[in-house]
Amino acid sequence: MKKIMRRISVILLCIVMVLSLAACGSQESKSVYKAGTYTASANGKNGEVKVEATFTGDKIQAVKILEHKETAGIADAPVKSIPEKIVSNQSLAIDTVSGATITSQAILTAVEDCVKQAGGDVDSLKAAKVNAVSDKVEEVSYDVVVIGAGAAGSSAALAASEGSDSVLLLEKTASPMGAGTLAGGMFAAESSLQKQAGKTVDKNWIFDEYMKASAGYMNSVLVRTIIDESSETVDWLIDNGMQLNLVDAGSGFSFANVGRPSTLHGYNEGGIAAITKLIKQFEGNNGTVMFSTPATELLTDSSGKVTGVIATKEDGSKLKVNAKAVIIATGGFGGNQEMLKEQFGDKYTIGEVASCTGDGIKMAWSAGAAEYGTATAHYFWETFTGEEFGALIGAVGDDFFSLTDFTFYPHLRVNKLGQRYCDETTVTDFATHGAQVHMQPNQTEYLVLDTGILEQIAEKGYVSVEDHFGTFKGNRNFYMEFNEPNDTDELIEKENTPKDYAPLLESALNTGVVFKGNTLEELAQNMGIDGGTFTESVEQSNTAIKSGKDDMFYSDTNRLIPVQKGPYYAVKYVARNLSTLGGVAINEKIEAVDGNGTAIPGLYVAGADAGGMYGKSYVNFEGGTLGFAYTSGRLAGQNAIAYMNK
Repeated sequence: MKKIMRRISVILLCIVMVLSLAACGSQESKSVYKAGTYTASANGKNGEVKVEATFTGDKIQAVKILEHKETAGIADAPVKSIPEKIVSNQSLAIDTVSGATITSQAILTAVEDCVKQAGGDVDSLKAAKVNAVSDKVEEVSYDVVVIGAGAAGSSAALAASEGSDSVLLLEKTASPMGAGTLAGGMFAAESSLQKQAGKTVDKNWIFDEYMKASAGYMNSVLVRTIIDESSETVDWLIDNGMQLNLVDAGSGFSFANVGRPSTLHGYNEGGIAAITKLIKQFEGNNGTVMFSTPATELLTDSSGKVTGVIATKEDGSKLKVNAKAVIIATGGFGGNQEMLKEQFGDKYTIGEVASCTGDGIKMAWSAGAAEYGTATAHYFWETFTGEEFGALIGAVGDDFFSLTDFTFYPHLRVNKLGQRYCDETTVTDFATHGAQVHMQPNQTEYLVLDTGILEQIAEKGYVSVEDHFGTFKGNRNFYMEFNEPNDTDELIEKENTPKDYAPLLESALNTGVVFKGNTLEELAQNMGIDGGTFTESVEQSNTAIKSGKDDMFYSDTNRLIPVQKGPYYAVKYVARNLSTLGGVAINEKIEAVDGNGTAIPGLYVAGADAGGMYGKSYVNFEGGTLGFAYTSGRLAGQNAIAYMNK
């Protein structure tokens, strides 16, 4: 929007104000505004964030968030703090909130739009100084300091607080964070909930699953310890207020797992509520929590023993924490593009939790810990690319997520070369298929739909293609994942409800996500892939379905979906990386160890920062990562207290 022309007198006044403010270092705005209230929106992580900004003639008077669809708990901090900081500092040079960067930037972008509408000078607001940072270093002492308030860190802090009332929990973000806030539940073997339900999962079966997934590239003693302690962790979490229930395998979209052992102890209230409860319990044990306080450096003595940390407080000043033991649980490095590129080359996607940037891993390495498991990422399911995702939200709004419905069914998949590259009947084995997508050129796949199947779903519902949830009829399974309900009763109803996806697909054309062609050749051209290879892939799949024999991938051809009737559509997805799953070598006591396997005194590393539970990929049973996070955290807290008491 063009700036409103100002009278000469106003321009002169503005120049005087700028010179005056620059001279005195004032926090006041360097702009003048057309008084009033303005609204604007910008794309956040889950959709538009709408703000309202009120201006007087010489300042930003108020900023409010009117609407947003960002994740509850994670978005709370920027929604509250960024508007306050904009007003108090009269500046747009506000740091984004760690862990909620996209939401933070959406707020700032929308307010910037409001400033333009009010005739303000955006550049000067972006240059306006914020409150000065004190150079004073505060020094405190605790028995144990835990870095990271996710699943592993919160359980470590709580376990340590049961043996000491001098435990500090530091978190770089403004609220509990980490993959544990998004997960659905944790695994356990021979748990009390499994025994009560008559669905006990054998420890030997779990161990074999880890061995198959790692092909031997795991710390077998560590794995066995975590399995042995998993049932006690479940009981301990429940005793501390977490609501968990045993969930049947495959009840949450992973159709490939139906009939497998019930490993998943699902969140009843969601990950944010669960971890918040642990932190409240920790505080009830006289534990101290400091949010928006990232640890930046480990302290060591001349013998190499870890003796504390240096952190940065919310106001930017430094905090020196002396401690007898330090537990690192910062969630891996899935949010660090530089580290991802170092470990995976150009073939990577950013993890789901942007705040997990490898801080703890690098600190442990600097203290002498060995590397272990840095090449392991939790590729799981699929998603959309960043730039195209923004265009998709702009085109279809909240309904973008319905485009993931197709991914749960055995529709034809091809890569960017136009090749069919997998057995489509295994796509709800999310760990395996996530790894398959990751290995394709540009980590990309195209899912192909014809008008015939779309008409069938519009008339009869997706259950006419494949019945994923009918096995749970009369056996309701419920848990929370991504802080949203997974309810088999609702999923049965959804799968049995006819839905016309054609309008959504049409609305998403020209976003780089959805493509259309009246012929297969035209579809391939619009997708930008080789038409000859693509049509050969379609023919091979159709022939396999007709003959009942798939010579390519030995699929169950009764489940494959033909591509025969135009117009045709393709939906583009990329590999979805939940997190990285390793970095620091540890032993079965969750102690960080050096290259000789010798424990580094006073240093423990839990959760996704720790290597040794996996080989190259995630396990196929449900709840593996969260189970390791909670159990390794609990053991780290208990063992840190035992070490301290020596």
